[in-house]
Amino acid sequence: MTDLSFPGGELASLTQAFDWASTPLGPSGEWPDALKTALGIVLSSNHPMFIWWGPDLIQFYNDAYRQTMGPERHPSALGQPGRECWEEIWPVIGPQIESIMGGGPPTWHEDQLVPVTRHGRREDVWWTYGYSPIRDAAGVQGVLVVCNDVTKEHLAREELKRVNEHLRISEERLQEGMVAARMTVWDWDLTKMKGAFSANASEIFGVDLHGIERPWELLHPDDAAVMKAACERAIAERGKFQAIVRIIHPRNGETSWSDIRGHVLCNDTGQPSALRGISLDVTDRKRAEEKLQDADRRKDEFLTMLAHELRNPLAPIGAAAQLLGIAEIDESRVKQASEIITRQVDHITGLVDDLLDVARVTRGEVLLDKHPVDIRKLLADAVEQVSPLIKMRRHRLALRQPAEPLLVRGDRKRLVQVIANLLNNAAKYTPKGGNIQVVLEAHADQAVLVVQDDGTGIDPNLLPHIFELFTQANRSSDRAQGGLGIGLSLVKRIVELHGGNVTVRSKGADAGAEFTVSLPRCTEVQPEIPFAGDMPVPPPAKTLRVLIADDNRDATLMLSTLLQAEGYETCVEHDAYRVLERAHAEAPDICLLDIGLPGMDGNEIARRLRSTGAKAQPVLIAITGYGQDSDRKISFEAGFDHYFVKPVDVKKLVALLNGIR
Repeated sequence: MTDLSFPGGELASLTQAFDWASTPLGPSGEWPDALKTALGIVLSSNHPMFIWWGPDLIQFYNDAYRQTMGPERHPSALGQPGRECWEEIWPVIGPQIESIMGGGPPTWHEDQLVPVTRHGRREDVWWTYGYSPIRDAAGVQGVLVVCNDVTKEHLAREELKRVNEHLRISEERLQEGMVAARMTVWDWDLTKMKGAFSANASEIFGVDLHGIERPWELLHPDDAAVMKAACERAIAERGKFQAIVRIIHPRNGETSWSDIRGHVLCNDTGQPSALRGISLDVTDRKRAEEKLQDADRRKDEFLTMLAHELRNPLAPIGAAAQLLGIAEIDESRVKQASEIITRQVDHITGLVDDLLDVARVTRGEVLLDKHPVDIRKLLADAVEQVSPLIKMRRHRLALRQPAEPLLVRGDRKRLVQVIANLLNNAAKYTPKGGNIQVVLEAHADQAVLVVQDDGTGIDPNLLPHIFELFTQANRSSDRAQGGLGIGLSLVKRIVELHGGNVTVRSKGADAGAEFTVSLPRCTEVQPEIPFAGDMPVPPPAKTLRVLIADDNRDATLMLSTLLQAEGYETCVEHDAYRVLERAHAEAPDICLLDIGLPGMDGNEIARRLRSTGAKAQPVLIAITGYGQDSDRKISFEAGFDHYFVKPVDVKKLVALLNGIR
């Protein structure tokens, strides 16, 4: 029996406790057996307990309760109404006590937050409460209340909950990261020869690895030996392993790449017991690397082709130049050399224009000048452009087109470029004496152009990539003018800019090829748009004075000589500041200015010339190697009236100059 200290001395026995009671408990003043039993429980328990007797009085409590609640609660609570002495906890315990006193069942409440004042300070305490009725023959006479301060335990449980929640969130994040990275974590028991895999392994490898005995059979045959050797070396060295291998998915047979790496686990004796590793799906990375390698290979091939294409015209140009340097040469040879140089320069210009075109189209910088155009006329212009090559290779060209106009809304120059590229491609890859057929048809809402040849055809492996940049079939000596592999890429992009599409068919080597272009038809009336090159060139009304500025002395000399031959008076400068001085001093009618002059570019010269405010302003014509639309815009904003890209088409330049009055 636990002694309990009350006012008046130590209670050494249950009888003394009964004698101490201050409140009669029945008509005869005797203690009911139920209360004796409850009091015995209170006095003998190490847990804080008290007896609630009668409607609202605290009758007894034990040492553990007094020690828990503090000396200020002893003895003031004995025999006092609970509402008054425990007003802070009454909202918690009051309803339960009243329920028990009213005949309710025993109850137990865990982790209740109760603000109490004990040991001289206000505290928020977590309690567990148990409520049991004390009955006699007349019914429920009191309530035995068991209360434990479980604040430390509660806080520990809450901390554990927080830790577990944190672990749960971390686990979810790890799983999400593994799914996003397509990473699998695994262990392989070397004794049992069984593995344990993360939940996402089935998705990554395409099979339930928990039920497969030999997962290495998923490896590509060429890579299985590599993986085995890496693991055996790691086991022998008690170290790490790593290999990038191919995985064959058993469901669909597709191949993926996996970076498998990890380390060896050893038992207490130092012997290898397991392999622990990760498998990271690197398929996208490997494919990107393959694309980069392919792009690098195609770049090298392109540079090789570019060098070849530039050397071809440079050889006859060099020979013609040397011929012109011979003192005794007749006029026919001079004319022939001039024609060769002109023709080969046109070829080089075409190559450069194609490169600039594909750069502009790829960046989306091409602005189309769309008008209703008859595609039959575009076809005629394209055939005229390609006819020298077709005649040279003795091809038979067959055209079939409707008798009535077939209108599309498009950029005339660009669409002629599309058709000419397709014809040029057919001529290049069709052996001498072969056949080329062009069919133009009007469908319901489409104009369809088909260019078909019986040439070398297209390899099935190349067919899906035929419209990609710098793609070209293998060359042979018969295809020495194979181009740069950008023509078909331009075709596709230009057609798509017009809202159409282009497709290709070929049955393979030596089976020819067929390209089909479809463009939306339009019903607008076609206006007549004359070409500047078709207009008559009027003779100059007076001798014009032309100032030519370029730091390339050979270029200025040749241009000056050509213009003098056409009847113009010319002067030449190579320094930007001398250009300004001479322009102010001599007031030329026309200034042909290179943009890339050292010290001060042609745009700044144009700005300064325009800023003088002179009444007689010269016509400013840019002669430059910069051919981008953005370059033109800057020059026109600087004050230029016209813009020519090198090498200058002298006929067009002379036509422009002759039109200036």
